[in-house]
Amino acid sequence: MESGTQRELKSWAMFAISGMKLRPLEVTEKLGLTPDYYHGGDVKDIQNMTIPSHWQLNSKLGPEFPPQDHIWDILKTLGPVRKELKEFTENFESAIYVSVEFASEFTKGVTLDKRTMLLLGEMGVQLEIIPWNLDGTL
Repeated sequence: MESGTQRELKSWAMFAISGMKLRPLEVTEKLGLTPDYYHGGDVKDIQNMTIPSHWQLNSKLGPEFPPQDHIWDILKTLGPVRKELKEFTENFESAIYVSVEFASEFTKGVTLDKRTMLLLGEMGVQLEIIPWNLDGTL
């Protein structure tokens, strides 16, 4: 890539609930939402250690959308069931993970509006922004 060129960042997001005693099928049933991915507590890692159960929703937007749009895509799905969701966010780890490619040194940072931050906090959901770029350095 040429030095000094500006390219818009690319991003993607997903919401996850995880925990050793989490029952993903219960999450699906109580929320009435079909996850994009889930696994129960019977899954092992490469060292044959049990990993926490996991329930996940992905943003449906493409990578050209800004991080806040990805977050809102997920929040629009979770918003109608936020009271039911709270039971899980209070008892298990939950977060929206946002992956952001900062493609050049001229790319603007990520800013979220107050409304988004307030809703995430009220729902009991953490936000983790994971930066990356094409050459693997920051």
